[in-house]
Amino acid sequence: MEIEADSTTDENGASNKFECAVCLQLCVQPVQLPCRHVFCYLCVKGVTHQSKRCAMCRQEIPANYLDNPHLIAAHQPSIAFEGSYQWFYEGRNGWWQYDDRTSSEIEAAYKKGEPQCEVLIAGFLYVIDFQKNIQVRRCDPHRKRNIKRDLITIQKKGVAGIRCQPDIALSDAVQVNENGVNTDALRSLSDEDTCQNDTNDTPHDNES
Repeated sequence: MEIEADSTTDENGASNKFECAVCLQLCVQPVQLPCRHVFCYLCVKGVTHQSKRCAMCRQEIPANYLDNPHLIAAHQPSIAFEGSYQWFYEGRNGWWQYDDRTSSEIEAAYKKGEPQCEVLIAGFLYVIDFQKNIQVRRCDPHRKRNIKRDLITIQKKGVAGIRCQPDIALSDAVQVNENGVNTDALRSLSDEDTCQNDTNDTPHDNES
């Protein structure tokens, strides 16, 4: 099937990266809409809750799309920071890992010793408070979640609302480059693993 999005190709001509027209960055958890345009999963979630139309062609997004999004690359390795750590937010009966881009922004502020930072998630601005270990939506302070920095090997529900089953398996030792980010020593899922969406537990929902 033709995929209508800006992408790079590997030596075999296969698409491996997509640019998101919403955040204007490389897609994180890329998903394809019925109109065949590709965006970050969280960007699509934000657009779906606001305009309910594709940001490129304005075609209506089906009401149930987020229940079963078309993931372009479901099995992407997660980065790990120095010491094999990642950032997590609390959901119903467990913890979710932030997507790699958001985690990297949080980690950068944390490493600088800043008391808090702001991140944009699914079209909403959030304050990450390192002293209280919470995430708060700036325009609605009642929407908050507990957060934590923990080993990437802990049991988790999935990544940014995309539930992974079975539980994430990791390779042997985590190796970290000079920037404190692991790029190739982890695998988030085996080839047999499957991922599905959990629309009630992405970072911008205040479910617990």
